Amino acid sequence: MRLRANPVVVAGVIGVGMPVLAAGVIAGLTVDDGGSGPDSTHAAASAKPTTAAATTAPDAKPVATTVADPEPVGFQPDSINFVSAGEGWVLGRSYPCPSGACQSLRHTTDGGHTWQQVSLPAPLREAGAHDGWLKFADARNGWIGVGNKLFSTHDGGTTWREADIETDALVNGWSLTVTDDSVHVASVQPGERTVLFTSPLSRDAWTGPTEIPVPGAGGPHPTADLKVAGSRAWMVVTNRGQEAARLVDGTWTPWKLPCGGNGPADWHALSEKRLVALCGRVGPYSDGGTTTRLMTSTDGGVTFTETGQLSPTLTADAALIAADATHLVAAVGERLLTSTDGGETWTVGYTAPDRNWRELSGEFVTETNGFVILARPGSTQLATTMLTTRDAGATWTPVVFD
Repeated sequence: MRLRANPVVVAGVIGVGMPVLAAGVIAGLTVDDGGSGPDSTHAAASAKPTTAAATTAPDAKPVATTVADPEPVGFQPDSINFVSAGEGWVLGRSYPCPSGACQSLRHTTDGGHTWQQVSLPAPLREAGAHDGWLKFADARNGWIGVGNKLFSTHDGGTTWREADIETDALVNGWSLTVTDDSVHVASVQPGERTVLFTSPLSRDAWTGPTEIPVPGAGGPHPTADLKVAGSRAWMVVTNRGQEAARLVDGTWTPWKLPCGGNGPADWHALSEKRLVALCGRVGPYSDGGTTTRLMTSTDGGVTFTETGQLSPTLTADAALIAADATHLVAAVGERLLTSTDGGETWTVGYTAPDRNWRELSGEFVTETNGFVILARPGSTQLATTMLTTRDAGATWTPVVFD
């Protein structure tokens, strides 16, 4: 059985699902679990002040009054995940809410044409963070991460419970990845130890940590990101720069990333041998390039070659959404670009109303049908919108939730 499996990353640009994985990788990823075998930084939103006219007393200097942007209302989507062409979920926040932001879940069984609200237990509903995400392995088994808490369901979202996992697992920029029969949490522990915790898909039985030989990248807020395809896996730790390792034949070895020490803005393992990466992320450790470009590997990441250019300038925010090796969508700043030839040529399918929007989450459910969630982090509370395409990214339409 082949599953959609890419990590959902907390405090890191997230990738999006694509078909990968075989159960044979598990032995190389985890300790024994007794035989049973979660592009996007969710930045905390801050007020965006505007200066208003002030009443001035005689001989007094003018006093500026700040007025915050209007807070969002209704349902604000944050994270999307499908397990088939028809069935998927969207996690978001509902306003107004007595606790500020209430986590809210929507479910579809018709490919996103209609959405139904799913009730959540109070501890999850009232978690209140702006960095919530979700990941389902199949129609029954799923996970929601909010802040430093992880919740799981094993009955299709009817009930949720907080995962019984070691406290140190949910530190720094931890991420969650689903494989054929297991779910993995990757994190960087104190002392810059990159580790994995593992549980079977169908129940909460976490084991670990299993140490992965990737340093913490030399900074205070590392993010660990695991991706798996077939019998191979790749681990990237992002902080001031990026460090990485790859698993081949059951052994982890250092992995030289493309794009210089900054590493790629986003990357995906489309198969055991084919990897794609977006280069052109601004930062102090760049590879000297001046454009945003697609790099492709056909040997499991050993070497990369440039296969397309997306923008003549560098960008701080870029993410890649792949339906397959041929149909790609990239969120570069406020624009959505689409390619139907594996990244050689790109056209603009959508431009956001202003330059403050960026990609939070996205996924294709078929080679032509997909979704993307865009965020405007300048608001007092993170404002988001979800778009859908039925033509591989050539055009996009807003999704309206009741």
